[in-house]
Amino acid sequence: MNQIVDMLNKLNLKNKDYELYGNNIAKINVNNQLSSNKKGKLIVLTSINPTPAGEGKTTTAIGLVDSLNLLNKQAILALREPSLGPIFGQKGSASGGGESVVIPEEKINFHFTGDNHAITSANNLISSAIDNEIYWKSSLNLDPQRIIWKRCLDLNDRSLREIEIKVSKTITRKEQFTITAASSMMTILTLSISEADLRERIKTSLVGYSKTGKEIFVSDLKITGAVMTLLKDVIKPNFVLTKYNSPVLIHCGPFANISIGTNSILSTKLALSLADYAVIETGFGSDLGFEKFMNLINDSVDLMPDCVVMVVTLRALQLHNDFQNNFSHLHQHLKHIKLYNLNLVVAINYIEGDDIVQLQQLQDWLTKNNFFWAVNKAYTDGPGGAVDLASLIIKQADVKIKYKKLINNTDDITKKIEKIVKHFYYLNKVVFSNKVKKIINEIIDTKYEKYPICIVKSHASIDGNDNDKKDYQLKIENIEINTGGRFILVYTNKIFAMPGLNKNSNYQNMDLINDEIIGIK
Repeated sequence: MNQIVDMLNKLNLKNKDYELYGNNIAKINVNNQLSSNKKGKLIVLTSINPTPAGEGKTTTAIGLVDSLNLLNKQAILALREPSLGPIFGQKGSASGGGESVVIPEEKINFHFTGDNHAITSANNLISSAIDNEIYWKSSLNLDPQRIIWKRCLDLNDRSLREIEIKVSKTITRKEQFTITAASSMMTILTLSISEADLRERIKTSLVGYSKTGKEIFVSDLKITGAVMTLLKDVIKPNFVLTKYNSPVLIHCGPFANISIGTNSILSTKLALSLADYAVIETGFGSDLGFEKFMNLINDSVDLMPDCVVMVVTLRALQLHNDFQNNFSHLHQHLKHIKLYNLNLVVAINYIEGDDIVQLQQLQDWLTKNNFFWAVNKAYTDGPGGAVDLASLIIKQADVKIKYKKLINNTDDITKKIEKIVKHFYYLNKVVFSNKVKKIINEIIDTKYEKYPICIVKSHASIDGNDNDKKDYQLKIENIEINTGGRFILVYTNKIFAMPGLNKNSNYQNMDLINDEIIGIK
């Protein structure tokens, strides 16, 4: 507790600005903080398409912040909150590893401060109210077959993807669960910039249609106030420390393959207001989290990166056959960053046992092609293991850039999708189903037409062709409007918003022994 309070004081936070949750966690009252004029530099981490175990973006981000603070640069890390789905599934912990971890690991990875539970409850309260209106046949005249608001659960449970619920003895309707990390409420909270903005986004969230085709919003359910009561403390970012006492904000956890893939805007802006350097990571590879950060997050909020860090490992390069293909996969991801004229540094996340010959081969290629790079050994060596990386990022973040925009305000929905597919997936054609074409035509000339795009796509390959199919085509299967998030959700090639568990999932290895959780990988 003393370390937490000392760091809060060091950041010039007063007692009224935070609330302690036990000995090593606090919540920050953002309404007291975001008026600060101080503006730090934003460092954004991304990666190539990862292996099933990930590429260590979080571990690298933690090591980087520790190293920046070691170099007497005031730095804060802002991370997404872990979801129970990956923890019990295959990917495991989201709190770093080795010497680069955030504390307390067990609490952060499980219930933490209860944010995910509150988000789940708030989301499902709206679903309950919808079915209540249908049950009592209220004046809203909701059409049970045109409900678009979905229930959620913070677990992988494929059996809930498509279900039928019985509202009354005579009324049934189809329902879909999403994982909480991809829920409407999660995206709304992640994108909100204030309590007032959160309230407005909830009020204006489209939940379905009446039997006459009229749009029905959360405000029509008269439930906005009740939802806000559940989110009273959730809007406040969580504050913890790394093993080496660097400050970390952990807030909101949307996935990047089926959602927007970054921590809350509130926590990023808070970090920028308190520190010289704010470090964040975007989910999965640059074809997902980074793309959405640039084209969706920055569509309404100015969070332009001062430097982008591309995290790579030899094992991922091996997975994508880069040592046989002149690093073509890596080069595609690097071009994503250069597309916007942003400053770029490659972080080679060293793993003990890496092949020295391959490591040299990678370094030679990067140098030959004029990419700045450094090796990160913070996993084994702590803050000192990422000093070269931190020093290089400090230098590059000072280089002035001339930002180049990819998607223009005048681009229509189809053009926006095609630009992302061409420049991020390297496909010249995308196939729209007849259903999708009809939906797009219905959106044209409405207030939703200018919304940014959020594409739901596999994270395992850059184009979504995970099985190397011949004559592969990227198909747009469905489109949904998220009016609270203020974006258009685009589904490709049978990707689900509720993941399933793996055949050999991590939950089989976990247990509680002598009050200690074991088996978190």
